[in-house]
Amino acid sequence: HAFMLRALEGHVEAAERYQAFIDEGIRADEAMQRSGLGYAAGDVHAYLEAKIRGRAARRPKPLRWRR
Repeated sequence: HAFMLRALEGHVEAAERYQAFIDEGIRADEAMQRSGLGYAAGDVHAYLEAKIRGRAARRPKPLRWRR
């Protein structure tokens, strides 16, 4: 019984984390739609690649994608 409860608890926690991730993405998209600002994919990829390799990197600057 305790094993099943722990397993169910783990699944519930994972589902809650997933829903929080989705909710954050929706909020970010709404903010981007309102502001008209975003980031160039190439700039983001270069930033992440540098960070993964442990190198210093400047965060990409937001760009106006909508007029």
